[in-house]
Amino acid sequence: MKTIKSYKTLTIFFLFMIGVVNYLDRSALSIANTTIQKDLAISPMQMGVMLSAFSIAYAFSQLPLGALIDKLGSKLALGGSLVVWSVAQAAFGLFSSYGHLVGLRVLLGIGEAPVFPSAAKALSEWFDTQERGTATGWVWSSTCIGPCLAPPLLTLFMVHLGWRGMFILTGVIGLVLALCWFKFYKSKAEYMAATGRAEPVAVQQKAAPKLRWTALFKERNTWGAFLGFMGVIYMIWLNLTWLPGYFEREHGLDLYRTAWVVSLAYLFGALGTIVAGRCCDKLVARGMRVLASRKLMVILGLLGGALFTLIVAFTTNVVACVVLLCLTMFFINISSATAWMIVNTIVPSERVASFGSIQNFGGYLAGSIAPILTGFSVQQSGSFSSAFIISAVVALCSAFAYFALLKEPSAPVTHMKGTAATA
Repeated sequence: MKTIKSYKTLTIFFLFMIGVVNYLDRSALSIANTTIQKDLAISPMQMGVMLSAFSIAYAFSQLPLGALIDKLGSKLALGGSLVVWSVAQAAFGLFSSYGHLVGLRVLLGIGEAPVFPSAAKALSEWFDTQERGTATGWVWSSTCIGPCLAPPLLTLFMVHLGWRGMFILTGVIGLVLALCWFKFYKSKAEYMAATGRAEPVAVQQKAAPKLRWTALFKERNTWGAFLGFMGVIYMIWLNLTWLPGYFEREHGLDLYRTAWVVSLAYLFGALGTIVAGRCCDKLVARGMRVLASRKLMVILGLLGGALFTLIVAFTTNVVACVVLLCLTMFFINISSATAWMIVNTIVPSERVASFGSIQNFGGYLAGSIAPILTGFSVQQSGSFSSAFIISAVVALCSAFAYFALLKEPSAPVTHMKGTAATA
């Protein structure tokens, strides 16, 4: 039987790998964007709708699936999610009809919706508060390592297999990972049962009142996370879906050079998530309140992302734009990782998935608008400047939401234990 430390390491590894494959799959359409438009005679506006189909489905799946995750547990929810989205990804390479492709992007969005609420729930079960920041930082670095690997790796697949073969292969990789997850991963409850150990929170859960997940909407912190995460995901989704197209259109970079430039930007984003985790844990170790450390980092990330995005809007030099967008990705991913640390800070483990799904719902409502609004803006103005300005303004508004609405819970999280959330 592995030790708790071994399972903590295994948890981080699996969640990281699932996150990488998750972002490889959702990045595939943006990498093949130009090629698919030419091959299937799709306009920029139609491509914007196709890109947004994922995020719209992803957003509206959050609320019902969050409660379901808290019932099923992270292992079953995350494994099932991986199977569903991998099938949708592989099937995308088999169709040519615009309607079918949009439908498969919707299915991809539904399939991927449980991933990060489930990951947050797993981390809240395995890691104590004082070490959760670093663990979250490493897991959420996958949200940048995936897009970092995506341009060179998916471009390589596309060059040798075509865009259809690229989608099929990435779907198969996800199915293999799902098999490994079900075979080797154990939840904290499974580990405790196998070793005959008692779960400390079980007594607290039995004595605590039953709470419906809808009660979360009455909390001020819920709305702070909901509105604040909108700016985070708006900026991330704009860059995820349109950054390759930006460098191709605005700076005339070819497919290979664009791939490496975008990878560099996401490498800085991964660094941002790791820095966020380390900084939050160090601030707590030095005496700062847990939520205060998270609130500081998420606001600094949004302000930094907004500043450098605004400068990009008025910069034409390609080298300067690369540097500025790398800094943007660094700061906005500080906010992304820290936002999920906030989830684990203000609600107990059995409500993490429900709270995280509400936060994600808000984020992807804004994220679903980003590709369409960007496509419309580029089509009307002929450049990305206005799209970047809008993104910066959204980030500033979200920073204010975090500042004004987030506050310390009225009672310690350990005293807020309730039963699994129900709809």
